[in-house]
Amino acid sequence: MGVGICFSRPAYFVTRCENSAIIVLTNRRIYGKPTGRALFFKDKVRFEVPYRAIVAIEQFTFSLRKALWIQYRDGEKVKEISIMCSIFNNQHIPHSYDTVQNARKTPQ
Repeated sequence: MGVGICFSRPAYFVTRCENSAIIVLTNRRIYGKPTGRALFFKDKVRFEVPYRAIVAIEQFTFSLRKALWIQYRDGEKVKEISIMCSIFNNQHIPHSYDTVQNARKTPQ
């Protein structure tokens, strides 16, 4: 609960999918898969970002929420994903940022 994603940097008029994705971090990638609430958004909330494909990563605060923004390569395209947590669970953003940064430094 309290997790939103969007496929750009968050802004006031950017469409966000709220409480519709489970975010999973492994030692090689971060990915999102739909929750049961994502009936109409199943394909929209699904993403997979291998750490080796990340071009830029940043954590910041947006409208009382902590956000993790990731820019990555998918073939020839550069894509973005932002993961935002509410004030009730925003401690996950710094932890996720550290996990991804440390995994990127480790040879795969």
